[in-house]
Amino acid sequence: MSQLIQEFKSEHLQISDLLLQAREVGVDNPQGRDLILSAKKMLLAHLNKEDKYLYPVLREAAENDDSLKSTLTDYALDMDKISTDVMVFFTLYENGDNTNENFQQDCNNIIKALSKRISKEEAVLYKTYDKIKGA
Repeated sequence: MSQLIQEFKSEHLQISDLLLQAREVGVDNPQGRDLILSAKKMLLAHLNKEDKYLYPVLREAAENDDSLKSTLTDYALDMDKISTDVMVFFTLYENGDNTNENFQQDCNNIIKALSKRISKEEAVLYKTYDKIKGA
């Protein structure tokens, strides 16, 4: 496994851990909001890193691989939906305007959506990247 993919998987674990901690702590206090903000920052940095290093390699390979091209299109559409939901979640809870009333369920929904996406990325995109790079 390439160093880049190892870093991505580590970041996935860190983001998930921050959200799990936030769920346990709640958002009725500064610690919970700090955890939410940290998760948001880490997720945005992770997505930027994927956009810079992962997707260009996959897109180049997809120029000669219709199956990969289709997969990338499907993943991009999926990511658009998840990104919207995640950013709404962060906007709702990072500034303390909303209470814990719906937070647990909202957090569970985001954790579930991200976990599903992470599993798909690691099983397909990351393996494809490593195959392309010969790792």
